[in-house]
Order: sequence, then C-alpha cells, then structure tokens
Amino acid sequence: MSENKEKTTVSSKLNSFLEKNRVWLFTVLGVLVAAVVVCIVVVSVSAKSAEKTLTAVDEITYEFTKDSSSLSDDEMAAKRASALSAVEPYLTKGGVGGVRANMLAADLYFQGKNYSSALECYKAAVSKGKKSYTAPLSYFNMAVCCEELGNNAEAVENYKVAAEFKGFVLRSHALFSTGRVYEAMNDYAKAAEAYNTLIEATPNDSWAQLAKTRVMDMKLKGNIQ
Repeated sequence: MSENKEKTTVSSKLNSFLEKNRVWLFTVLGVLVAAVVVCIVVVSVSAKSAEKTLTAVDEITYEFTKDSSSLSDDEMAAKRASALSAVEPYLTKGGVGGVRANMLAADLYFQGKNYSSALECYKAAVSKGKKSYTAPLSYFNMAVCCEELGNNAEAVENYKVAAEFKGFVLRSHALFSTGRVYEAMNDYAKAAEAYNTLIEATPNDSWAQLAKTRVMDMKLKGNIQ
C-alpha cells in the first residue's frame, strides 16, 4: 500500500512540475526542434552548394581542355586566363568544392609558369582538405613550385610531407626528390638517409634503383661513408 502511495506521490509531483513549468518546457522543446530544423537546412544547403561548386569546376575544366591540343601558345594563354577568371569566385569555397577549385587554379597557374600563385592555390587546397586524397599531391606540387622558385629548403619539407602519405602513388618519387634536393643543398647525409629509406621501402621500384646509383655516386666522391 505504501508503495502505491509513493508512486502516486511521485506522479503527482511530476504532474505538478509539468503544469507549473509547461511554458518553459514547451519553449525549450521549441528551441530544440528549431535547432534540429536549422541543422537539417544548413546541411542540405551546404550539400547543394558543394554540388553546385563541383559542377561549375567540372564545366570550367571541360571548357579549358576541349580542343586545347590544337591551339597555339598565345591561344592557350588566353584560354588559361579565361578559365582562371571563371574559377576565381569558387576559390574561397570550403570543402571538396574549394579543394577542386584551388587545384584547378593551381594547375592553370603552373602551366603558365606563375609558380608563386600556383603555390598559394596548392596551399589553399591543402588547408581546405587536409584529409582529402588530393592532399599529398598538393604537397608534392607545392614542392615542385618551391624548386622552381629557388626555395629548396621549403621544397624538401613539402616532399617529405608528401612521402608520409603511405598510399600516395607518387610516394617513391617524393622520397627520391627529397634525397635529390638535399643533395643539391650539399646535405649529403640527409640525402643518403632519404635515398636509403626509399631503397628499404620499395627496393625494386625504378626510383629506388635510381636512388642506389645516387648513393653509390656520393660514396665514390667521398661525400658519404
């Protein structure tokens, strides 16, 4: 009997609490529902925005590559300028759309030998998609830009970062380039370290075979033991 009274008392207290605080509770519930709706709308709008950006970048890429093989250097330069102008509004976009837009702009700048602008766009692509499959390629291309700009110290660091991505298809090339740039900087010990890392990782790779010849050459010249 006492148990039933206790249940009745708890139920009464709960009903009383709900009655006294119904306005506040309904307000909180309304806010939560509104927050969920806003989240759904934001996600939906973001998805549509990303899709729109990707579609635009694909169209710009198609227009640029279409019939390009038959054009003169001057015509290609004009076509690059047009494509860069078209992709510019999408460079500030976030997510995969922003990554793709900056990758395209970087490639266009690189083709036009504007390595400084290409470097900045590759950096933007990395910042917008650090976990994207394009990240190691961007680091690799950043390194190439740095070499073209005469900045070997920054180039070698970017090659090293690119080589840290185990599944990167150009990992062997990045490791070899790390050694090659160190060698150009006369840092033979680090060059040998990079070459040997490559040789140990993929001994039968063509880049590893080339690395073996570089190690042998440095030994013959007395640069390393």
